[in-house]
Amino acid sequence: MNKEIRFNILKDFNYTILDDPEYGEDSVREEIIFPIIRSLGYSSDGNYRIIRSRKLLHPFVSIGSQQKKINIIPDYIMVINGKPSWIMEAKGPNQDILNTKHAEQAYSYAIHSEIRAQYYALCNGREFLIYHVSEYKPMLHFNIRQLPFYWGQLTNLLSPEKLYKNINHALSKDFGLHLKRMGFDRFKRLIFPHVPIPFIHKINNDLFSFGCNIVEDETTYCVSYDFNNEVLLQLQGKVPDEALTILKKPVDGERIEVQFADAVFYVNIECNLDGEIQENEDEVFLPLTIKRIIK
Repeated sequence: MNKEIRFNILKDFNYTILDDPEYGEDSVREEIIFPIIRSLGYSSDGNYRIIRSRKLLHPFVSIGSQQKKINIIPDYIMVINGKPSWIMEAKGPNQDILNTKHAEQAYSYAIHSEIRAQYYALCNGREFLIYHVSEYKPMLHFNIRQLPFYWGQLTNLLSPEKLYKNINHALSKDFGLHLKRMGFDRFKRLIFPHVPIPFIHKINNDLFSFGCNIVEDETTYCVSYDFNNEVLLQLQGKVPDEALTILKKPVDGERIEVQFADAVFYVNIECNLDGEIQENEDEVFLPLTIKRIIK
């Protein structure tokens, strides 16, 4: 019990004030978030710095043929030995921070070319969430009243000493999830030119897939594309006829695969993110759904 009291940073906080309509984002930032950040070991100077409301350049993120404007003033950037390590966003007590535009906003700050942080966190005074930029689900999510019970996990993730050791926590970056976190799943059309096709899998009799790596804003992502028989026919003349003949055969047991060992074929595609998030033992990913091959 003494240990819980010792780490209860907010032991004197009156949680009923969160229901006051005049208790807003600024109050959450000052009375809840800042004490937590300071107790984690960050300050205004030294090797473990807190930077408040830094204005960033380049307010647009471009994906394919689309541009998305982002707000460019993160509430807090935590810097370890001169390198941004994680960002923190405050929201009002009545704002939902799980899988909303606020999470998208925090993610856009974390991946910004002037920050490139590994982690981002949000708090609305009621809940606290921590994400890794390569994961879709929160790494930690708790009711702020339960802070004493989660303090150990919080410090293991975000304290300067622990974070410095974990900063190379490398996970595969999936491009579809990246787009979804940026809010591009709401776009009906995304146009990608000169997409390489190194192979094609036939998963079932009306589902095909291929994947490749792409570089977006100096970051390498894995991307997978799904399409149906209608799109397969549009590949006529763009990949070898022999490959299409093989891929048109019905699946009987194991899926069919065509590898282009001696050449890579390029196509222009129109796609969107209307598919479902896929998960297996090794990864979580969101395929882009090809709607047509553009001539």
